[in-house]
Amino acid sequence: MSPIFTARVTTPNPDLAEAFFDNAGAVAQAIGLPQNGRTRIDAYFTAAPEFGDLPFAHEDFALEQVPDEDWVTRSQQNLPPVSVPPFFLFGRHDRPHRRRARYQIEMDAGLAFGSGHHATTQGCLHLLADVLKIRRPAHAADIGTGAGTLAIALAKAGCRNIFASDTDPQAVRVAQQNFKINGLAANIRPVWCTGLHHHQARQAAPFDLITANILAAPLIAMASDIAAHMAPHGQLILSGLLHAQKKPIVARYRDAGLTLQKDICIGPWTSLMFRR
Repeated sequence: MSPIFTARVTTPNPDLAEAFFDNAGAVAQAIGLPQNGRTRIDAYFTAAPEFGDLPFAHEDFALEQVPDEDWVTRSQQNLPPVSVPPFFLFGRHDRPHRRRARYQIEMDAGLAFGSGHHATTQGCLHLLADVLKIRRPAHAADIGTGAGTLAIALAKAGCRNIFASDTDPQAVRVAQQNFKINGLAANIRPVWCTGLHHHQARQAAPFDLITANILAAPLIAMASDIAAHMAPHGQLILSGLLHAQKKPIVARYRDAGLTLQKDICIGPWTSLMFRR
């Protein structure tokens, strides 16, 4: 079995550190909550990383080898719960300490994106919370569902018709497992497809709300298709975008007939909400 290595560091620049470890080939990262202006990061590698001096301010740097079978569990045990009212996301290891919240979501991301700790997921949850202050979407779609976080949040909030898709079959399996953990296996069945290119999406449309936390390029390519699947006065939440990518995304979706309602910035990431 291949060895697994972890690089552990405390830094006042977590965004720079996360980007550096990603570029160095990290397969997972556990990012703690800031304390006294510093953040603890554990980055996991399937081979010994080769980098010299770290190009960001840091302290307590260490590199060690850990057993292969422990790397997912160890990374997740370092992840604190995430609170984005009315949602509270926690891992299995935090079950005894979970807090009272209107919508509790248990998430073990495993090999799929979306444990709720990334700024893009949190941005989407903040915007979804704004939607829920006014209405409960009856028909919704979550494109690029990953671990299923946003689809679960929609279901917990009362949406009973949800189409969830991902291009990664492993993500579809992880999402299905998380739906089962949260008692939603009968409500949402994720499908393996690109965007809304599936007969289930055509049958479920038009959607009152669509969420897509992916990347700028596919979001631009999907704009017309997404708009075509939206109900009159439907809403759209997009993320996976750096600040510099906001303008071209807003322009493309304006051309597709959607108006920007709100944006939210967390770190270097931007999340957007549109209305048809």
